[in-house]
Amino acid sequence: MPLQILILIVLFGTPLIPTFWSILDIPKRRFATPGKKMMWFFLVATLPFVGGMIYILFMRRHTEPLERT
Repeated sequence: MPLQILILIVLFGTPLIPTFWSILDIPKRRFATPGKKMMWFFLVATLPFVGGMIYILFMRRHTEPLERT
């Protein structure tokens, strides 16, 4: 029984990692416009896993980290 629960947690929890990572990363990056930042945040939040993977694979390399002061 505990092994089945662990397998379910891994199967359903692992796909959420890119989503949470993207949601935490988007505010820390500089986008061309504030609207693009909001659009990516909305996409990642509404399309779990798929939105996060699209952001990580295609958009993140086109942004720069915000300067820390």
